[in-house]
Amino acid sequence: MEEQVLSEGADHEDDESSTCGSTVGNEDDVDFSSAFTTDMVFNSREELVEWIRDTGKRNGLVIVIKKSDVGGDGRRPRITFACERSGAYRRKFAEGQTPKRPKTTGTKKCGCPFLLKGHKLDTDDDWILKVVCGVHNHPVTQHVEGHSYAGRLTEQEANILVDLSRSNISPKEILQTLKQRDMHNVSTIKAIYNARHKYRVGEQVGQLHMHQLLDKLRKHGYIEWHRYNEETDCFKDLFWAHPFAVGLLRAFPSVVMIDCTYKTSMYPFSFLEIVGVTSTELTFSIAFAYLESERDDNYIWTLERLRSMMEDDALPRVIVTDKDLALMNSIRAVFPRATNLLCRWHISKNISVNCKKLFETKERWEAFICSWNVLVLSVTEQEYMQHLGAMESDFSRYPQAIDYVKQTWLANYKEKFVAAWTDLAMHFGNVTMNRGETTHTKLKRLLAVPQGNFETSWAKVHSLLEQQHYEIKASFERSSTIVQHNFKVPIFEELRGFVSLNAMNIILGESERADSVGLNASACGCVFRRTHGLPCAHEIAEYKHERRSIPLLAVDRHWKKLDFVPVTQDTALELSFRAEIEMFVKRFEETDGPGKRQLLKKLKELTNSASTFNSASTSLVELEVDGFPLSKLGTSTYQDPSELQYVLSVQDSDSAPLRTSSATSMQLKGRQKEKVFRTKSHQPLCFIDSFPAGLRPYIHDVQDVIADDHCGFRVVAELMDIGEDNWAQVRRDLVDELQSHYDDYIQLYGDAEIARELLHSLSYSESNPGIEHRMIMPDTGHLIASRYNIVLMHLSQQQCFTFLPLRSVPLPRTSRKIVTIGFVNECQFVKVFMHPGAPMPPISPKWLEHRYPSAQGWETPYTAHIRVFRDLVTDH
Repeated sequence: MEEQVLSEGADHEDDESSTCGSTVGNEDDVDFSSAFTTDMVFNSREELVEWIRDTGKRNGLVIVIKKSDVGGDGRRPRITFACERSGAYRRKFAEGQTPKRPKTTGTKKCGCPFLLKGHKLDTDDDWILKVVCGVHNHPVTQHVEGHSYAGRLTEQEANILVDLSRSNISPKEILQTLKQRDMHNVSTIKAIYNARHKYRVGEQVGQLHMHQLLDKLRKHGYIEWHRYNEETDCFKDLFWAHPFAVGLLRAFPSVVMIDCTYKTSMYPFSFLEIVGVTSTELTFSIAFAYLESERDDNYIWTLERLRSMMEDDALPRVIVTDKDLALMNSIRAVFPRATNLLCRWHISKNISVNCKKLFETKERWEAFICSWNVLVLSVTEQEYMQHLGAMESDFSRYPQAIDYVKQTWLANYKEKFVAAWTDLAMHFGNVTMNRGETTHTKLKRLLAVPQGNFETSWAKVHSLLEQQHYEIKASFERSSTIVQHNFKVPIFEELRGFVSLNAMNIILGESERADSVGLNASACGCVFRRTHGLPCAHEIAEYKHERRSIPLLAVDRHWKKLDFVPVTQDTALELSFRAEIEMFVKRFEETDGPGKRQLLKKLKELTNSASTFNSASTSLVELEVDGFPLSKLGTSTYQDPSELQYVLSVQDSDSAPLRTSSATSMQLKGRQKEKVFRTKSHQPLCFIDSFPAGLRPYIHDVQDVIADDHCGFRVVAELMDIGEDNWAQVRRDLVDELQSHYDDYIQLYGDAEIARELLHSLSYSESNPGIEHRMIMPDTGHLIASRYNIVLMHLSQQQCFTFLPLRSVPLPRTSRKIVTIGFVNECQFVKVFMHPGAPMPPISPKWLEHRYPSAQGWETPYTAHIRVFRDLVTDH
């Protein structure tokens, strides 16, 4: 960074030599001609300037550019250098005039005659230096730290200052960082403050503080609403949310905490913060609002903005607040189905402020607050009445304290904070505002002083949000990949990798309690089932007794969310079996004797859980493949680990007629499946030969993935651009898709047992899953298309289908993503890349039958492609 310092004599260049000669004889003169005399040829202007300044600094001098001439009209470029004390002070006011605000001023100008000239040569960008006058008429500087020019930041240092300022680093720490980078840096703290001010002024020029904040919000993609007072046209309320936080809200909508804080800026606005909690029990800030006042109108406007960011079927179950009546009324108006809990911590704080002074000793006060805490934690209403009576009896000498807690809190609000009532709501352990208060504390620590403006406050809030998001992502990854040793017992088998570690620890605690509680539900209390959506002690005891692992369905979806994909809650459906029973009775009466016995057998299977479980168990038939018994193929240590089981559904009536080899398949009755096992092939078939011959000219490329039991999910991960190593994430996504719309998929598959088998197949996140956890097609195709909102084609010699999203509104054709997964060599899934405009397999008939009305139109653009496919495949 260069700055030109001009003196009064800057334009009298011809007199410079004579001026030098006239001042040489003073007693303070010091001649530095030899230090600056050089025969060097500098390769650039910047190199010349840097050499002069470094030489001056070594000799205790501060050299500045006095005049710079870029040349032209036959003149060569040149630079004139002078001492920072050259020239004379220029008065801003005439003699006798007094400024409105007089200041104590001074000058360091003393007419120093030191002068250097740099000339550019004709060759390239070469420069030479000439000493015009090497004499200084003042003592040499002992410490350059006090010289403003020497302490100015370089361009690189200024960029570092801007970056550190954006990260809310204090000026003191910025200065320390710069000095650590450059041991010769002589900047002072004042230079840091000046540079920061210059940067901010440059960014804020022509804008009011509110406009600066709105500009920042738009620049960083925040969701923002604001409104003005119609009478005064002044700013009234502002609501804003980070885009990443919106995704978190839609993924974790169940519990929300709302609280106001104060003194966060120089303006008289309340600062409202709305926070949520993830499955890994980390707090995230959902949104913030600057409110003109804390009235019903302000709160309702804010909560309506929050409501607009959420899905209709994924609204908060529980909202935790303090006793702000306006906020509580607003919650009832905007979220009428949510349970509003009051923060126990705020209540205890209020009781301490109002009642502690009524007790004569510290011991009596501690006994009273202990009794209060026992009352709040009462598990049943009967227990609550017993504890209340004991409290009134033990502290009858303090009627004011008893009246305060009863009239102010218990009479009207006990259902909002006493455990006997709050434990009926699924609050995931959030019964206080401690999470919000912790965020407030962090925020105020960042703000440091409450005199900041809107823009500076936003910068520090933005920094806090970014840090939150990094920590949440890391916590999701830990829960997905880390398997704690105490979770390796069989009872956790289905939960590992699919449930957060925090939930697993809670379940572990209940598992230990199950040994003493046993199957007694009364002794268990089932608190964690109601409040956390997790299996309680007596449930776990039952699983242990039956030697079963805890099923994934036993865990609330909140704890299974390890990503940011929005979740929708199950809607309560009015289900009735009356019509089906009447149809059964009618058919039974019209059927002959053998038919009646068959119907009764079916009815027995449905009503007898043990019978149903046994009928659902699949027994392996002893087959021989290449001379080896099937049972040995599954247990041999020499079996090729890349060999897969492939489960084929019978072709739908609309599927293209494809030939299957009777030597490698077995026809089954009913809803038939074919399980094909192969041993290691010494001469593997070419991938492209595994597809119908008529389709091969339209295949651009076929790419393999790691050939293990997860290869189908690896292919999907690759096609979704997240990398095949993230196959476990695909499994979790598909499990979430199936569970979120479980009833819909039961109807689609036509059998609840099929849905359960598919869920069991998907629920595995470790290596070597075994045959029961491999990808099942075409059933999984519907999950993939609907979860990722894509068009999925599945190709093989046995069957070919196209799968479309079941629920979403059709995207424009140019915005759709079409991917193809292939099954080759009867044992492996691969990525297939088709030429543009290639034929497409028929749409799955199950999609046509069970799609939502909103999904109508997905199939329209592909009619001609499907017709060409039928012609090509049928002809071959």
